[in-house]
This record gives sequence, structure tokens and C-alpha cells, in this order.
Amino acid sequence: MRLRTLVLGLSILMFTVHSIHGQYKEMSKIESLSKSMPEPEMFNGMAAHFGVTADTLKQEKAANGLSFGQLYLAHAIAKVTKSDPGAILVESKGKLWTEITKEKKVDMKLLADDADVLEKAIKKLQKSK
Repeated sequence: MRLRTLVLGLSILMFTVHSIHGQYKEMSKIESLSKSMPEPEMFNGMAAHFGVTADTLKQEKAANGLSFGQLYLAHAIAKVTKSDPGAILVESKGKLWTEITKEKKVDMKLLADDADVLEKAIKKLQKSK
């Protein structure tokens, strides 16, 4: 019985760590990209990707004290769950990103794929200048 409980506990822990790693991996990827790109290109690339204005993203980032990675994650979660990004930002003030994605049943593969698409689009945008 103790072994069974231990195995179950380890399984839950491994799933949780994998889930946490996924979200922070995508956030970190976009944050790293932002360190090597001019800020206007990041805003323009994200604006085109999410279908919002660059000014909206600038305001959200400044008003909420977000990094580009956090701003990306809020909009990506909203995109895959068909939610309002503003509501996600409000939730993020009182919850961890892992809690938000778990509650909203976010498919982490969709976030990973989305981050790759955004990264390629922003790099392409810079190369075209």
C-alpha cells in the first residue's frame, strides 16, 4: 500500500513538473527573443500574431509590470481558450500561470507550437528590414 501511494505521488509530481516546465519554457523562449530584438519589433510581431494593436500590448505590459514572456503567455492562453486577455491578466495577479492553465485545461502542445510560430514570425519581420 505504501509503495502504491509513493508511486501515485511521484506520478502526480512528475506530471506537475512537466506542466510547469512547459509554461515557463514558452515564456522563457519569448523573453529570450525579446532580449535580442528591438522592442518595437516585439510589439509589432506580437500584435500581428494576436490580432491586437501594438499600443494595446504596450499598455498591458506597462500597466501590469509584465515581461514580454508573461505578456505572451496571457495572450496565448486567451487565444487557445477563446478568452479575454484582460481577464487572464487579472487572474495572473492572484494565481500562478500553472494554476490558470490547469483550470482552463490548456493544451501545452498548442502553447509550444504557438510560441514557435511567433518566434519565426518576429525573426522574419526583423530580416525583412
